Amino acid sequence: MFDFLKRRRKAGFDSKVLRKNDISLLILDERWNKLFETTQKSPQISAAEKKLKDSIKEEARLTAEAREIAISKKNHMDRIIKLTPAVFEKKDPDAIKEMGFCEKEINRINERFKKIEEKLDTLPDRKKEANLELLEHTVNIIYFKMRSGRKRVEELEKLIEEERGKLKAYIDEKESLSQDDTDIYSYFHDLLGGEELERLDRKFF
Repeated sequence: MFDFLKRRRKAGFDSKVLRKNDISLLILDERWNKLFETTQKSPQISAAEKKLKDSIKEEARLTAEAREIAISKKNHMDRIIKLTPAVFEKKDPDAIKEMGFCEKEINRINERFKKIEEKLDTLPDRKKEANLELLEHTVNIIYFKMRSGRKRVEELEKLIEEERGKLKAYIDEKESLSQDDTDIYSYFHDLLGGEELERLDRKFF
């Protein structure tokens, strides 16, 4: 069904210009979604849509994880503060062991934070690229549909004109026959009289 996508020209966006524009995320745009109430999505659109959704989901997941580990880090830091007297004054081995564990967890969390930040830094560009890709595929398929629709409108306009001409001919013929009927009826009424005309009407009609 989508073989035409391989043959037709692409929209050929100027990506530099579009990157400067603040284009809303298409999949969150109600008007974009309405475009496909009567138009089937091409495989390219479905793939680009999935790529954009995956980027949005990953951003949400990483942001949520960052919040969770920030809470965990704070809890470990608070625990270290509470353990400090037992570790440095009493030299409590259990407290020393627990503090060591908390320090390792904080280091692990810090490393994870770095990785999360690195990924989050790349996601805005990834989302924008996926969004632009989705936009280009959308324009390609929707404008192809619009072009086909306009051709059909032209065909329909011609058919309407043809039918309008036929309808006018039918109306003219009907009016001519009605007028003939009126003229003939009037003639015979004057010639034969109303009573004889009624007898003829009963006989023929």
